[in-house]
Order: sequence, then structure tokens, then C-alpha cells
Amino acid sequence: MTTIRYAVLAAAGALTFAGAQATAQATPTSSLEQSFRTPPSSAQPRVWWHWMNANVTRRGIDEDLAWMHRIGVGGLQNFDASLNTPRIVQQPVTFMSDAWKAEFHHAVTLANSLGLEFTIASSPGWSETGGPWVKPEQAMKKLVWSERVVDGGSPVAGALPAPPR
Repeated sequence: MTTIRYAVLAAAGALTFAGAQATAQATPTSSLEQSFRTPPSSAQPRVWWHWMNANVTRRGIDEDLAWMHRIGVGGLQNFDASLNTPRIVQQPVTFMSDAWKAEFHHAVTLANSLGLEFTIASSPGWSETGGPWVKPEQAMKKLVWSERVVDGGSPVAGALPAPPR
């Protein structure tokens, strides 16, 4: 009886070990496949979400965020801008008004509840970065560079080429 018990235990142990090996071998593929089918938030796209010329409504916020969540968007950057966009809502929500702050708070709260990353632009519209009222020394800058390929192991003489203008 004892011999049979040990044989059963040994067989069970061997089956458990074999099952663990099969699971360990299947896990990377299964995990990769699962991540592909349902990407983690870090792999999902982010979008710009423009609130154009005070055309903001609670219903619009709710529908936009629900849609983003439903199609797999991982987050958004909210951007308040105008650019002469016509007003199409009955009650415009002007940037930084009490109504705007309430709708913004609602949007952030809803996005958070849906698991959407919510970020914001640093200013309303493009008014801070360009236009005839912005002096060139205060405008956006463009980073440029030049390069020179040299062989290592010996001194290098001469100036670096000027970057493009």
C-alpha cells in the first residue's frame, strides 16, 4: 500500500512539474498575445482634444470621453483655442470662466474614472507663441545643429561647420 502511495505521489509530482513547465513556456506567448489583444495604457495612443472657441457642453464632454475610452485611446491633451472658429453652442463656455472651470473639472473627473490620462497645454491657443504682437526675441525658437564626422585617435583641427539658418 505504501509503495502504491509513493508511486501516486511521484506521478502527481511529475504531472505537476510538467504542467508548470508547460505553463512557464506558454506564459510569454500568452502574455504577449494578451498584451497585443488588450494593450496596456502605456501602449495606447494619446490624442489632442481641442475645445474650440468656447464650443463646450457637458453632453459633448461625456460623449467625447466615452468614445475615446471605447475605441482604446489611452489619454488626451486638452487644448483651448479659437482661431476664428464659429460658435455653435447655445451657451459658450469662455476660457477660465466659472462655467469653464466646472466643465473642466467634470472632464478631468470623468477621464480619471475611465482610466484616461488627462494632460493640458500650457496656454490657451497659440497666442503665446506667434503673431504680429510677439517680438522675434520672444517668439518660439528652432533648435538647429551641425556635425562633423572625424576619425578617432588623432587630433582634430578646424571649426565645426555653421548650423543651418
